[in-house]
Amino acid sequence: VWCQQHDDRDLLPRAARTFEPAALVSIESADIVRFLMESDDPGPDVIDAVDHAVAWFRRYSIRGIRVEMVSAPELRTEWRTIAHDRVVVQDPSAGPLWARYYDLELNVPIFCGRDGRIVFSMAEVERERRAGYGWYSAAPQEILEYWERWKGRVRD
Repeated sequence: VWCQQHDDRDLLPRAARTFEPAALVSIESADIVRFLMESDDPGPDVIDAVDHAVAWFRRYSIRGIRVEMVSAPELRTEWRTIAHDRVVVQDPSAGPLWARYYDLELNVPIFCGRDGRIVFSMAEVERERRAGYGWYSAAPQEILEYWERWKGRVRD
């Protein structure tokens, strides 16, 4: 999978806004894989990239949780006013989710507030960022389902 930002000269991972660390990303990577699978005649390098991304999505999916929006006292910040919060809830029947960001070396979910400090649970992020940013996504699941059909087409 890929990072959200890469340096334009050396292509190394780069951070963007303070709450967007240099990290592997699930949502943007799902978009890239979808783009690659739309090729009419993918070469071996494209097929290999898609297959490796799919393997990564399978390996690093998170099961047994869902993210819920809950009511909360109104909070006013310089960026927004919110009257909700987001919490992770244990749910054995929940479908797979992926964290938005994964550590570049450990492949574990990471989170980050406006202060730029990396933490390892969404609950540790200040409420304004926790409620105002998409920390989890199910987008890679669509890619996994599409890949099942795609692999038969490109390998025939």
